[in-house]
Amino acid sequence: MRHGTAIRLAAAAGLAATALTACGSGDGSSSGQKRIVYVPAVTGIPFYNSVACGAKAKAKETGAKLDVQGPPEFDPAKQSAIVNALVADKPDAIMISVADSKALIPPLKLAKAAGIKIIGVDGDVDDRSIMTTNIIANNLKGGALAAQEMAKATGGKGEVMGLNNDPGNPLGEARAKGFTDELKKYPGLKYLGTQYSKNETAKAASIASSASSSNPRLTGVYTMSTTNSEGAVTGLRESGRTGKVKLIGFDISGPIETALKNGQMAGTIVQHPYQEGQIGVQSALDAVAGKSVPRDQNSDLVFATPANLATPEVQKYVYKKECNA
Repeated sequence: MRHGTAIRLAAAAGLAATALTACGSGDGSSSGQKRIVYVPAVTGIPFYNSVACGAKAKAKETGAKLDVQGPPEFDPAKQSAIVNALVADKPDAIMISVADSKALIPPLKLAKAAGIKIIGVDGDVDDRSIMTTNIIANNLKGGALAAQEMAKATGGKGEVMGLNNDPGNPLGEARAKGFTDELKKYPGLKYLGTQYSKNETAKAASIASSASSSNPRLTGVYTMSTTNSEGAVTGLRESGRTGKVKLIGFDISGPIETALKNGQMAGTIVQHPYQEGQIGVQSALDAVAGKSVPRDQNSDLVFATPANLATPEVQKYVYKKECNA
């Protein structure tokens, strides 16, 4: 996930850290019980809620104590302040979804120096010596899968454009590279390049509307984040080309689920944050116990379509608002 949905929804869904802390798994009174604190980039967001819920389930299974402490808005400085406070609190491990790959280096260095194991979820810091492991979806693989599905949806013919947030973002660049490399296998599809929306749904809508209105050869749009997918749905509707231009997205949200159900999208790549939370807790416990943990770990991906969205196999990937959802 990165991070347009987090920024836009934080105020509306601004559940304080206490809301997620309810996903904790005990009072920590058991002798020898290991304590892990998950620090999401922002609270109240289904992706990070799902990480917390998966972590809760694994903590309950293993007898660990899980707390969740995160800022109510997407702000690297506020997330850093939480990590700094945890250095004094000294849990056995911090599991973190970093808001910024550079800004979180100093507080995480302090935490590591204090003997706290650092487990990354959905994003690394630039200093790779800090984290024991980083657990993330394989965005290159996801981009390649999106290209394969685009070829199926378009019959392998026409012109395709990409919509991304900002140039230079590592996750977005990986999603783009996986797509463009795989698309070369389909000579009937011409890639027109990537345009950037700056995480703005309205801008994504404008780009998609303009491109689809002005180019009758356009047969596909690949949107690399939730904001771009949501915007492109609106843009294609405004241009009257919903369904004629196939829309393949990356990530999922409530509006994207609705778009799938209504046949406004051909499909979307969905990550598995619940699984990332489970892997994170197990990795933390292994690291605390002195066991070997892989430096980089990938979670699973699935391609959700209007036809399979309601199936149990896909629903286990769909992001959760609450742990019992």
